[in-house]
Amino acid sequence: MGKAAGLSDFDRGQIAMARRLGTSIFETARLVGCSLSTVVSTYAKWMNFGETSSRRHGVGRPHAIKEKGRRRLSRMELRQVLGYEGADLPSDLVHNTFRRYLRDILQHEESLDGNVLNVANAVLVDKRAELLEEYRRNVQELYRASVRDVDLMTESLRIVEEINDYVRENTNGKIDKLFDELDPSTVLVLLNAVYFKGEWKTQFDPKITSNGTFYNNGLKSEGRRIPLMYLTDRFPYASADNFQALELPYKGGNVSMFILLPNQRGGLQDLEESLTPERLEEIQRRLYITKVNAWIPKFKLRFEKELSPEIRALGANQIFSGAADFSGMTSRRNVEVSQVIHKAVIEVNEKGSEAAAVTGIIVAYMRASRRTPQFKVDHPFLFAILEKSSNMILFLGRVNNL
Repeated sequence: MGKAAGLSDFDRGQIAMARRLGTSIFETARLVGCSLSTVVSTYAKWMNFGETSSRRHGVGRPHAIKEKGRRRLSRMELRQVLGYEGADLPSDLVHNTFRRYLRDILQHEESLDGNVLNVANAVLVDKRAELLEEYRRNVQELYRASVRDVDLMTESLRIVEEINDYVRENTNGKIDKLFDELDPSTVLVLLNAVYFKGEWKTQFDPKITSNGTFYNNGLKSEGRRIPLMYLTDRFPYASADNFQALELPYKGGNVSMFILLPNQRGGLQDLEESLTPERLEEIQRRLYITKVNAWIPKFKLRFEKELSPEIRALGANQIFSGAADFSGMTSRRNVEVSQVIHKAVIEVNEKGSEAAAVTGIIVAYMRASRRTPQFKVDHPFLFAILEKSSNMILFLGRVNNL
């Protein structure tokens, strides 16, 4: 059967996801909208607090795991931050959809065509925590998380080594460690690791890669010579008054990298400020296949950040205080979140890209052009890696300096 007339790849992806997950197209659209909204909102807060980032969807999953264990105001705050409250999505629907998503999409290796996508969740519980069996069963069944009982008070050094080994193993060594030490008061550690290694559907020829100038911070005075890969091929592409968009598919076609390139060297901030979930969806709908001359920098980025200030700024305050209510998780009453640590790494070269991330919780319309588009990434830009059948963002980041 051919593709449905008049539907974009984005719309077809949502219909396919709804069928596979057993949800209605309306519920799927709301879930995807919440995911995009959380990504964009978190990204905006990060830009207010820091410089370079690489955000991915796994940051949202540990919060969903925590949401399963909260009650009353604490749960309400987190549901509002994640967008579930505004979208009127019942918690059970969210958790069950994530369960089916992990089972039916991320575990389908045949659709990755040799690429590697690994998602790992783990919960380490101190014997003092008195974890409720219902919560233990839920995170195991819904989020495929391993739950381990440990003694964090007397064996914290060994547990830190085990956590870092877990992170190293599940990110293929891209992230060497998450913690240096754990506070003796720690009773619970939630871990989420995401690793992706993909080969381009059409690879760049290393013999054509040559040095070019990348204008750091969008400034001519800060130009630096770096390797620029070059390729002419037919790609999904769109242009607007202030930016261009290009999709670089990986083998298998189920995962792609999207690059948003401001038309002006110093236009990254304006592009970021105009970024909304609706605009991201509109960009995907407006992509069309055309011949493109593309220059893409080879780059490798590392990002590390403690996220508590950003999460507070999004409206989740009670979970970081003595008033936090985790009665759905533990019978203890004096439990609060102390830290949310996130690390990410991404490397892009002629063959493809390799990315890893881990989190620990303690308006213009596109228009077609008759000329061959020149997509030269020689100044600051945004990028995202998407799992297309679900439209889930695996990684989202900005490159301002190389």
